[in-house]
Amino acid sequence: MSTKSTAQHVSAFLDEWQATTVMVQERAGRGDSAFLKEIVLLEGMDRANCVSKAGNSHLDAAAKTLLLREGLAAKLSRQTARNALLRGLSEHLPKALKTRRLSEHAIVEKALTFLAAHPRDDGLYLFPVVFAHRAKETDFRVGAARIVARPVLEAELADAWARHDAPDDEWARRLGDDWKRHAQSFDHFITVEIAGHEERMAWPVARDAAECLLNLIRMFFGYDAMDDVRIGDGYLWQETRSAMRLTSDGHICLSTSLGGGGSHLEDGWTEPFNRHLGHFARLLSDVVTWHTVQDGKPDALLERLTYFNRLISEAYAEPHHPIRLVRLVAALEALTLVGDKDKAHNLSHRCGCTGGSGDPEAYCRIYDAVREAYRWRNAVVHGDAPRDGEVMRAFRRLERHILDIYLGLLSLHAGIANAARPRSIGALRREFGARVDMFFWSQNLAT
Repeated sequence: MSTKSTAQHVSAFLDEWQATTVMVQERAGRGDSAFLKEIVLLEGMDRANCVSKAGNSHLDAAAKTLLLREGLAAKLSRQTARNALLRGLSEHLPKALKTRRLSEHAIVEKALTFLAAHPRDDGLYLFPVVFAHRAKETDFRVGAARIVARPVLEAELADAWARHDAPDDEWARRLGDDWKRHAQSFDHFITVEIAGHEERMAWPVARDAAECLLNLIRMFFGYDAMDDVRIGDGYLWQETRSAMRLTSDGHICLSTSLGGGGSHLEDGWTEPFNRHLGHFARLLSDVVTWHTVQDGKPDALLERLTYFNRLISEAYAEPHHPIRLVRLVAALEALTLVGDKDKAHNLSHRCGCTGGSGDPEAYCRIYDAVREAYRWRNAVVHGDAPRDGEVMRAFRRLERHILDIYLGLLSLHAGIANAARPRSIGALRREFGARVDMFFWSQNLAT
């Protein structure tokens, strides 16, 4: 990994850029076009708008280090930083021609000014959800994410739609009609508050926050209730499912299943959720919101939390039961940071310590559930083709404990973050391994 600063990468880019400019002029004057394979065009530059591939790599590295240094790597794209640096170069050139000196520091300072002025796409990002068609009044927030029933959201957006539809803009109206037709397929929406991001960078972090909220609800109510819950752009259940077969004598036989996905939850579902998880409200709120406010610098815990939530989402949306179990076990492996030795025992032990903290009987139940799930997980990944019934028994047995394990893991990781703030996966793994046994006996002593 390069340890050069932004200014050093810009300086190296400038050297390559000047050399490339001279080379292009000389070879183009001779009618030699073979150099075109060796250069990269620089977007937005009017003259001297090409650089060698090595110079382009330095420009990319300068953009990356600049965003990381300013805490903008999760909010602005690498391309935006590249453009800012090139614009800084363009504006610096008149002075450089007078002084006959290019200043990498001046270019970086100008780029910072452009980044600060770059438009942000703040606001609410919406994700439609097939969730619970009977619940018409849902309005529930965890941190930056909020799940809301379609009638509630439609009432809130009435004025915004009136402003959107007021101008005589056929294309805007067509887009609005497309969205309204699309929204009719969903009964709820998750909105995520985003600030300081470009749109292209905002959508992925908002999706992670939305999935984080939805996963809490999934884990609380369980697979049997949440099986058909789907977030937009995920694996959607069909509202109408038709099947056809031909009899041996050639007759067509048809069947139709009506009714969409989602759950059978009704209004009031948030009451048991708040009652059981209210004392974790601050922790859960921080976890959901973290996706939307992180600075883009490498963070081992955020990396593992994000991977955990993506795997949980995939486990609940996965149509194939064997892979569903594999994803659930992989999610636990992500947060428990097990090593290569005796993974089945270590995963089971760490889940038992965190999910059954202070309760030996709960520890044993969780240990056995994880151990069985891992056995069937191995059967799946090694091609032993277990029956769906066996796999789902193991899945349900483990899923019964998944929320307790998750909350315990979050509590332990929060304590580690406050005490040590490990940045690398290796450091996080060492801290976790040193504290997990003590966490079972005393959460306070471990964190």
